[in-house]
Amino acid sequence: MRQIIKLQLILVFLLIGFASGAQNGDRFPRLRERIAQAKLREIGVSLKLDQKTLDRFRPIYLNYEREITAVNFRKIGKLMRVDADSLSAEEADRLIVEQLKAAKSMVEIREKYYYEFKKVLQPQQVIKLYQTEAEIRKKVMQEIRKRMNNR
Repeated sequence: MRQIIKLQLILVFLLIGFASGAQNGDRFPRLRERIAQAKLREIGVSLKLDQKTLDRFRPIYLNYEREITAVNFRKIGKLMRVDADSLSAEEADRLIVEQLKAAKSMVEIREKYYYEFKKVLQPQQVIKLYQTEAEIRKKVMQEIRKRMNNR
């Protein structure tokens, strides 16, 4: 059962990865909602949440997921991939400022929702939540790389 859920989750993430090339969060709202629901199911299993706790956790997590997906992660990673010598001082400055804003936004969202999550979850469960999300991202990236190499 768990393998089926993971496979579904990977497939949904792959679809969103290919479909959202323009980083437009409003472009595929139903797909994003389905992804969030799949992640929520996996998190519920991982954290061993009972139905009552899951019902209280769901709206908080869905709001968190909406805010997280609104952050432009390409700005965070772009700084490490760019050839610094090819940039003017103004371009480099703009890139750094954009990266800092995106990273700061991410930290602010996680801090805000940590206190919201604590209303429903134990701090240890919040750690497990973040670990589960990281595992999901890792599996999705592995599956994407695997599929790209099989082309």
